[in-house]
Parts: sequence; C-alpha cells; structure tokens
Amino acid sequence: MKRLPSMPEFLAPLPLFAVALMAVNDRWLKPTFHNALTGKLSDVAICFFLPLYVSALLALVTRWPRARRVAVGAGFTACLYTALKVSQPAADLFCELLRPLGLPLGIRSFRAWADPTDLVTLPLVWAAVRYSRAAAREPSSLPAAPSTGVST
Repeated sequence: MKRLPSMPEFLAPLPLFAVALMAVNDRWLKPTFHNALTGKLSDVAICFFLPLYVSALLALVTRWPRARRVAVGAGFTACLYTALKVSQPAADLFCELLRPLGLPLGIRSFRAWADPTDLVTLPLVWAAVRYSRAAAREPSSLPAAPSTGVST
C-alpha cells in the first residue's frame, strides 16, 4: 500500500480552522448577518488556506520540497484571487467550472462577485507562506527513537 506524502502545511489546526471558518461563514453567518465583517471573513480564510491546500495537492503529484509547493500555491492563489476580484466574467467562469464538482455534494450553483475592495485580504497569502516556513522550522513532535543502551 502506497503511503500518502506528508502535508503538514495544510493538515494542521490553523489552516483547517480557516476552512471551517469559511464554511461556517458562507453557510450560516453571511445569510444571517450579511454585513461587512461576514463579507470579508471568507476572503481572509481563502487567502490563508488556499496556498497551503494547493501545496498539499502538489505533494500528491510531485516530489517538490514544501517551500516550492507553497510558493507555487501562493502564486496560483494570488493570481486567481486577483482575477476573480477584478473581473466579473472571470468570477462567472470560475463558478461554472466549479459546478461539476459541487453537484455530487448537492451544490447546484456557486456565486462570486468581483469586488476589488476584497483585495485588501491578499496579504493573507503572504501570511500563509510565513506560516508554512515557521511550521517547517518547528521541531518534530514525534517521539525520539528508543535508545538501545549500546554506545558506539
């Protein structure tokens, strides 16, 4: 059985919290409150977790080091997010491309609005890169191998 590659940049509490925040915001908070805060929460979450998610997907299909995967994820996210926020035709096309992915989950349509003011959240892409670098420097939480008591 082939072992999945390590994806600690995404499979960690902070990025997964960002995914949960986006889901809760889009499903419950936006329809309930529909204000400036709920309008930006998902943008904050997306700009943070998407570069890390793309990096994790790249880990499945490449042998690139994490730094390269995260850099590609950040570049992809910045370009896609900017295009979606400055061009309504790009946002509409993106929603159409997502439709086949949503159908098995019961999601019949996606909505996105071009809103250049959302670009204020773009620095979260950089925060995701910094987060990944900091996480890579942390010592492993795995226990050390047991000592055999034999010195060489």
